[in-house]
Amino acid sequence: MLVRFHMSSRVVSVEPKDSVEEARKRLDAHGVRQLPVVHDGLLVGIVTDRDLRSADPSAERVEEVMTRDPITIESSRSIDEAARILRRSKVNALPVADEDQLVGMLSTSDVLDAFVVLSGVAEPTYRLVIEAPGGVDVDAQLRDILSQHRGEVLWLRRSSGRNRSQVHARLRSDHIDDVSTALEAAGFEVLATIASVSGEV
Repeated sequence: MLVRFHMSSRVVSVEPKDSVEEARKRLDAHGVRQLPVVHDGLLVGIVTDRDLRSADPSAERVEEVMTRDPITIESSRSIDEAARILRRSKVNALPVADEDQLVGMLSTSDVLDAFVVLSGVAEPTYRLVIEAPGGVDVDAQLRDILSQHRGEVLWLRRSSGRNRSQVHARLRSDHIDDVSTALEAAGFEVLATIASVSGEV
């Protein structure tokens, strides 16, 4: 999952020479908390609502209150990396810049939306709890059975014991009964099948 597919490409920005008052107006008008600062198409800084609130009353231009050389991410990077940067840096959004050219903004909400899509919780899925014989390649067998029934493994977690291992998996399938029957026939014990509708985890 790449940043370019989840960022906002329509970005509200300001110029370094724009007034502090103009920056405040744009933040309020667009309901955002940070504005990239762009000059000649290149990203030169970022100004946040906090910067503006704490600005010296004598400051008149954005360049006087902005943060220079802001933390950025390239559009070809992964959403996982973006999440790590956001968490480590404790910021709410990242300018997306390719060779210093601003191409978008990626917010924490964008990242969460991407992970919702990845987890499959935004669409009807099934959570299966399965017991498998020890030494069995559960992942490979489960994926093989699902492919035969036009299904897909969204995520899989297992806890192994000496003779048996328990597997929790979220699946996308239109033929869950057939999948369960095939798993039983392959030597698995299906302990639970839990339907998850849109919006549920």
